[in-house]
Amino acid sequence: MYFVSFAVKNGFTVKETENAKFRRRKLMQVKIYTPHLVEIAGEYIPALAKRAADSLGDRADEIPATRGHLVRQAVKDGLVRDFDHLISEDGTVDMVCDPGAEIPLELDGKTLTLRELLEALQYRQNWSEMTQTHNDAA
Repeated sequence: MYFVSFAVKNGFTVKETENAKFRRRKLMQVKIYTPHLVEIAGEYIPALAKRAADSLGDRADEIPATRGHLVRQAVKDGLVRDFDHLISEDGTVDMVCDPGAEIPLELDGKTLTLRELLEALQYRQNWSEMTQTHNDAA
């Protein structure tokens, strides 16, 4: 005898046996998270931080930036196609990037908000461009 499951509303699942009899059993549903390694090219990080900050609006000035913000934005933007199935109908991504709680990103021991992360990334990019221009002129 084998069972094939089909989800039904109100926490019940219908199970079909070989002889086509149906039984209803209340089941516990548990969402599990398994580790995956995600790589995102560094040149995409500033744009991801900007879109993540923009999606949070005024809250971007208060909410600590996490890797999760960047990875979820990468999934939304289609940069990590393996996780497209985690995008819900309302556009949110059902993903947690750090076990326990998402760890805020820090720079020089200071926790950054998404807006501060974006500013730091833009400053770094401008500094890199200035340094490159200076080296090219020399």
